[in-house]
Amino acid sequence: MKNSLEDLSDLFKTLGDPTRLRLISLLMFNNEDRLRVIDFAEKIGISQPAITQHIKILKELNLIKSERDQNKKYYYINTEVFESYRKILSKSLEKPFMRCTFKGKCCDCPNNQHTYK
Repeated sequence: MKNSLEDLSDLFKTLGDPTRLRLISLLMFNNEDRLRVIDFAEKIGISQPAITQHIKILKELNLIKSERDQNKKYYYINTEVFESYRKILSKSLEKPFMRCTFKGKCCDCPNNQHTYK
């Protein structure tokens, strides 16, 4: 991960696409904890090549992982990465209305308890 704000920005950009959000939702809330490209395509109703492109983007951010079982490739949620993002988001929203009186750059603030580094 880069820094908190960049990480959250990347996460929001990635999950801002409805298809990618559906893929993540399917993995999180499906009875099976892992799915193949063909499973996604059947459930969402788009082509396998399109699914593959969306999976590539999700994997770039490490949101999902893959594993092979004989000649089949399965995808599943990377729970550790999601937990990291949850912590960053939670910390970012702890004191959303607190005003900072420091006049310099956020990264130079002696009281920097924010995630804005």
